[in-house]
Amino acid sequence: MTKKTIGIFLLLGIMLLASCQTGKPIKRLSNEGMMYAMIYDYENTPVSGVAVSINEKMIVDSDIQGRFILDKMKKGEYNIKLAKKGYETFEGLFQYDPLQVLYFKIINAPQLLVLAETALDNADFTAAENYIDRALLIEPNRPDILYLKSITYYLQARNTEALLILENLIMSGNNHPSISQLFELLKNP
Repeated sequence: MTKKTIGIFLLLGIMLLASCQTGKPIKRLSNEGMMYAMIYDYENTPVSGVAVSINEKMIVDSDIQGRFILDKMKKGEYNIKLAKKGYETFEGLFQYDPLQVLYFKIINAPQLLVLAETALDNADFTAAENYIDRALLIEPNRPDILYLKSITYYLQARNTEALLILENLIMSGNNHPSISQLFELLKNP
């Protein structure tokens, strides 16, 4: 190496050392104290716009990806309520721990109907009625839910109850051929 090359390296070294500053450490972002949570439906689709309440106090709505953040809470157990129109309200307990991620599932009426139909396929009438009644709490006057309830009664030979539902559907203007056919079948055995 020549004296000129050594001089250049020394000069670069001095410039690097001179440019290093001592002082305040770099402030780092921290997730300490924050807990992330996600809300999905029963098809694993994120649910946006869910009202999140902690200990009966509304705190946030879930974002477009079904996410929300809990912040500035003490570790411990909390009540949570998740509510959105068209979905069954979820209420439960969770442990606030910033090192964990919360995952919640909420269900809507169409998903409950799929479960009811599967239960009917398996002749599990108690489960089918439970799913149907839950769907009716979400959407009380939906004709397809009421019709499925009448079919559940019909399959259990509870014809009087099935007829009452079908009559109410017809009187409210729901004259779908399947409703009329089942009504006639039950009315004239």
